[in-house]
Amino acid sequence: MAFPAARGVTELTVLAPDHPWLLSTIAGACAVAGANIVDAQIFTTTDGRALDTISVSREFELDADEARRAARIIETIERALRGDLKLPEVVAKRETAKTRLKAFAVLPEVTINNGWSNRYTMVEVTGLDRPGLLFELTATLSKLSLNIASAHVATFGERVVDVFYVTDLFGAKITSATRQATIKRALITLLSPPPAAPARPATAAAMG
Repeated sequence: MAFPAARGVTELTVLAPDHPWLLSTIAGACAVAGANIVDAQIFTTTDGRALDTISVSREFELDADEARRAARIIETIERALRGDLKLPEVVAKRETAKTRLKAFAVLPEVTINNGWSNRYTMVEVTGLDRPGLLFELTATLSKLSLNIASAHVATFGERVVDVFYVTDLFGAKITSATRQATIKRALITLLSPPPAAPARPATAAAMG
C-alpha cells in the first residue's frame, strides 16, 4: 500500500513473512526504483509477519502522479521479494551511475547499547548518506547473523542517523564484547570512504 503525504514524503506499507533479509530487500528495491528512503519503521508480529512502513521522499506535487510513482516502487519491491532482481548487482550499478559530490565529511560513528530495550540490542549508526546506504547497512547486519526487529531511519541533509534494534538469530541480545566489536568494525568499514587512488606518475602515464 502507498499513501502520498502532504509533508513531502510518501509512505509505503509492506506486510510479508518475516526473515532476516526482509528490510534489506525492501531497501534495495527502493534504491533500484530511485526512491530515497528518509524513514523506515519495521515491526514483527507474534505470528511471524513483518509490518514495514517505509517513508520515501516525494517526487511529484500532484497526488495522482505520486500514486503512480508509488505503484512502480511497490512493483519493484514485489519483484525483489520474489527474487526476480539481483539486488547487489543492480544497486551497485545505480550507485556508480549516481555518485554525487559530498559537501562535507561526516565522521562515521557506531554505538551499541543494551540498556535502551529489555529485549533488543540497539545499534545506532551515523555517517554520510549515499544512494543505497540503507540496503548496504541492512545487508551487512544480516550477514552478521543479526535479526532486525525494528529500525528507525532519519536523514539530516548529507548526514544519516539509523537506529536498529536487533537480536541474534535465537532472539537473544548481543552481549559479547567480541561480537559487538565485530559489528562495529564491519559498519565503520562500510561507512568509511574508500581511500583515494594514488595519481599515476607522469612518466608512467606517458609510457603507456
